[in-house]
Amino acid sequence: MPKFTYPIVFILNEETGAYNGFMPDLHIYSIGEKLEDVYAEAEYKMHVYFKIAIREDIDVPEPTTLEDISNKWKGYKVSLLTANLPD
Repeated sequence: MPKFTYPIVFILNEETGAYNGFMPDLHIYSIGEKLEDVYAEAEYKMHVYFKIAIREDIDVPEPTTLEDISNKWKGYKVSLLTANLPD
């Protein structure tokens, strides 16, 4: 089973209380009222992204290290997100 792990940045919109998720390497965005919602939406979009990339033989960027993303996005919650695709 192919497995892909990339960093995601969580940004709180202080006006609305909602969260935004951004995966800089893949240009994937997600939004939600709770972090869990953002995470789930980003995971789904990442799964679709890689499913299409594999099917169409599209090159994908290497993931930026968690350390580099954390340094670039100081003050924001940063995590890793993994998509597992069936064989």
